[in-house]
Parts: sequence; structure tokens; C-alpha cells
Amino acid sequence: MDKLITNRNIDYYCGNGIAFDYVAEFLVQKYGITSSTKIAICSDREVSGYYYNRFEEQFIKMGIKPYLAVVDSRTNFKGLSQADSLIKSLVDFDYGCNDWLISFGGGGVLDICGSVVSLFSCGINLMVVPTTLNSMISGALSNKSYLNCGSHKNEISTEFNPSSVIIDPTFLKTVSPKVKSSGYATVIRIALLSDLSLMSGLDGNIELRVFLNALYSAWARIESNNPLLLTIGDELANSIESYFRFMKYSEGEALALSLLTVVDHQKLAPIKSIYSALNLPTKLEGCAAKMIIKNLSESFEHKGLSSVTMVDFVDGEYKVVEYDIDKALSVFEKRLSVIMD
Repeated sequence: MDKLITNRNIDYYCGNGIAFDYVAEFLVQKYGITSSTKIAICSDREVSGYYYNRFEEQFIKMGIKPYLAVVDSRTNFKGLSQADSLIKSLVDFDYGCNDWLISFGGGGVLDICGSVVSLFSCGINLMVVPTTLNSMISGALSNKSYLNCGSHKNEISTEFNPSSVIIDPTFLKTVSPKVKSSGYATVIRIALLSDLSLMSGLDGNIELRVFLNALYSAWARIESNNPLLLTIGDELANSIESYFRFMKYSEGEALALSLLTVVDHQKLAPIKSIYSALNLPTKLEGCAAKMIIKNLSESFEHKGLSSVTMVDFVDGEYKVVEYDIDKALSVFEKRLSVIMD
């Protein structure tokens, strides 16, 4: 087991099997939990179906019986209703300030748990056990939790402040291709902003601990420059997801498509080959460009914006810029031409 280096004041640990062999012991030794401490483990059906019995066993051996709360963390369901359901479960079991919620799943589960913990008046301790590459990177490093509202993505945000993050490579073996795409897109985003060689880590030949430390270090450098840089691609990606009501393209596929539109044209061909190797889409299909632009325009109007702060490739580098609405829409229209015939 290794301690990962981040720019967060949070304990991050990585090691094969530690999710099943160390979590309960860690909570006992570091935080002094006892058999009277209430432990809720929040997960989705897929992760809990694969792993919950094995994960729970370590607590049972210590005389602690955790409570399993299952939520639907799919993007089109990740809203207030799921947070409300989890809150009611915790209230029914009389959870309080000294009790623990363990977020055991991908980014959607992390968002729901982070939102719920921030809403409790007395606070509940939060541990994160991410099970996808995306949740091990952006999910674990983010200082915000996000919930959707209808077809509007990330409309609601709260603080995300876990006490500790336990990362176990074991989980990556059972991640579906659709879910993997989100992790790929996150790495591509960091690589574009920092060092394109980071994409080589996606071939699986680099030890996860080493790969994550490199990504965390790059994330910290980008964030110290300007945190808004890490939103590159979000506007177009969110519009693609929203237009298809989260049904056609996964979060990762939409972001990957959006990121492809901001690549330096001289590097577009080799990056497209990386996309092909990772089975990421390089063409946006099933809609007209004008419909995505209309969706973006309505989103800006909904938010009452007169200008858009965004990341653009200017003078050979990525910069945070502010464009009026017409200029922003023209930029997005040009970007769409890269991924649409």
C-alpha cells in the first residue's frame, strides 16, 4: 500500500486488495470507530452486486454491521431524488456526527454521497472508495459534488470534502467499456493541458500508483495556473449529453468528442489514432450541428449569461478567455465541424 501525493489535505492510499483488507482496519486505527459506530456503504447495483459481500466481510470480522444503501448513479438519474432517498435512509437509521458514510462506486455515487454529506446539519464523516478510473482521478480530486436536474447537467453543486480516499486497482478489471470512456476522457483532458505523454498510461502497462501520481501532479500544476482550465471541453460535452438526454453518448464519450475539437490541428491525426485504439468516437452522429448550437444557446440563456468564460486554444496554448455569446457560439460551431461531416 502506498500513500499518493496530491494537493488536497486528504489521505489518499493505493494498493491491490486494500479495499477489502484495509478499510475497516483503517477506520478503527485512525478514527477510532467501534461496534457502536454506524457505517453506511452507498453503492450502485452493479458495484454492490460484484463486490459488496467481500467488502462488508472485513467489518463483520470486527463486530461492525454496516448498512448498504443502493442508489441509481447513472447520469440520467443522478439528481436530487437519489440524494433525497439516501438522506431518508440515513435519517431512518439515526445517523449522526460520529457516524460514517462510505462512497463505494464510480463518479455518480461519489457525487450523490458528497452532496448528501454536505447537506446534513451536523455533518457525517465521508470515506471514498472509487471503483472507476474517472472517479479515482477527477472524482477523488474534485472539491465539488454535482447533481443534475432533468436534462440539465451539473446544475446543483455542493462542497466535496471526504476524510480519506482508498484506491484499489482491483475494481478496474470489471469496469464496462462505456464507463471506461470517462476515465479515458479525463486522462486526455489532463494530457492536453499538461503533457501528451500521459496518454501512454492508458495502455495499462504502467502501475496504477505511478500513473495516478503523475496525473495528480499534472492536475495540481494545472489547478495552480488556473482551475478553470480543467473545465476544457465541458460546454460542448454537456450539450451533447443533454441533447441526447444522456442516452446515446456516455459522459466520457461526449467529453472525448468535445476534447477532440480543441486539439492543435497538427496533433489531431495521432490523437485520433489513440481514440481508435481506445474505442472512443471521433464523429458525432445522430444530430445536426445547428441543434447542438441551439442547445448551447438555450443553456446560456437559461443561465442569464451575456458572455461565456471558457477554455480556448489561443496563440499555441490553452487559455481561459471570455467571449460574448455570439463569439462563443461561433467558436463552438467551428469546433463541431471537426467531429461532424
